Amino acid sequence: MDTPEGLHELEYARHILEEVLGWPAKGNLELVGDCIRAISISRKLTLIQAHAYLKRAINLAKEQQIPVDKFFFQDGKYTDVRPVSVTSSGIPWYRFETPEEKAALEAHKQTPEYKAAQQELERAWAKLAGRTAMS
Repeated sequence: MDTPEGLHELEYARHILEEVLGWPAKGNLELVGDCIRAISISRKLTLIQAHAYLKRAINLAKEQQIPVDKFFFQDGKYTDVRPVSVTSSGIPWYRFETPEEKAALEAHKQTPEYKAAQQELERAWAKLAGRTAMS
């Protein structure tokens, strides 16, 4: 199911609870909504990007057999979930789970903040490339 843009954080939370986790919204809605808001603020993402981030963290946690319970959200464990770097078959660790994640990433790459950070990174790499071990 594609998630529409422009929803309130609680509507994104309801989607995660009902469609991704299969949990009842009552009693969990504000907790997951707060997580989406926290991701949005701390990582400077839109709400739909924060929704995609949390959804991906949940899917990665499930793949890695990390318990996804209320403490996963309450203790902020969703921020600690990292993809496995490379599988044993040599397949790259990152793959887009859904078209909305790919679209959110592409939209993020068009932001002035991303472009400025990319330019800063390229300048740093260029500076490092000019150095030698003897410098």
